[in-house]
Amino acid sequence: MRRLVWLHLALAALLVPGCGDSSGGPMDSGMGDDGGGGDDASTTDFCDSVREDAPDPDGLMGECCYRASNADRLANPEFRISGVNIESPASLGNMLVGQALADSLDQELFNWLLLIEGADADGPVDITTGLGFRNADSTYRFADGDAPTDGGGDPNRWDPVMDTGTLEGENITTTPASETIVLPVFDEDGETVQLELPLQSLELEMANMSVDRTCIGLRERRSYDTSQGRVRTFITVEDAKMGQIDIPPISNSLCNLVAGMATSEMACDDVPRSEWMFPPDALCESGSCSANTADSEVCDPLSDCNAWLVVGGFSAQGVEIE
Repeated sequence: MRRLVWLHLALAALLVPGCGDSSGGPMDSGMGDDGGGGDDASTTDFCDSVREDAPDPDGLMGECCYRASNADRLANPEFRISGVNIESPASLGNMLVGQALADSLDQELFNWLLLIEGADADGPVDITTGLGFRNADSTYRFADGDAPTDGGGDPNRWDPVMDTGTLEGENITTTPASETIVLPVFDEDGETVQLELPLQSLELEMANMSVDRTCIGLRERRSYDTSQGRVRTFITVEDAKMGQIDIPPISNSLCNLVAGMATSEMACDDVPRSEWMFPPDALCESGSCSANTADSEVCDPLSDCNAWLVVGGFSAQGVEIE
């Protein structure tokens, strides 16, 4: 048990969220010196320089480095998530995972797409969201039976999910999705899955679009302003036990990672919850999830809580989806 404690302490160094990394940490979420402006030369040069690993860097435009403007399709804007800042749990928002997410996003290997329909006036809108793939012509397509089937996996688990939302001005919010959204994070080869995130009851609490509906947040020096988008979702303990993370130096179950035991050789099931650094804090039943708050406790973290609440900010850029 003493060895496990030391493993926990060793992991703590990885659990401090980055303050200046490319995942858009809290310290750099405001508009920097290069965050304002528009399509002037300095902004364009800035996008090229910070996105040199992206395919076709010359095709990146404007203050959020978009690939396609939504100005002529205001009723049906199309986005690719460009930056993510996981605020909690801290185990999932650590520097290692945050950097892997940022690298995969910047190199356009991880393409989380968002398609809005019916946004011609305030009121109900339809949302399609999920994993996408970049085409050779810089357009994108949603996953369609592309997930690997090793070990009996469902080939359709990466497919997009439909949801409903509400438009008010330039801000979109959604109801919690009724289906699980599975998002893989790829290695530099674009094929090896480093991490799969099974997200339940995913909800957009805020998606504040720019005037031409091409940007949600702006590109900054080394990251994105993720203060204009906010997501709330859940990862269940059962899903986490079946998932894996393979981001050197960590190779373990997703459950071990989220529970704060990423370097432990013991499975999360074999460790009492009282010794988990981050015990679950939410309850998911019959497709609906709710989390403990300061005013209300829906479950006991040490016994019947069966999920973690995941919250964070995001940014997005205009793209063209097939």
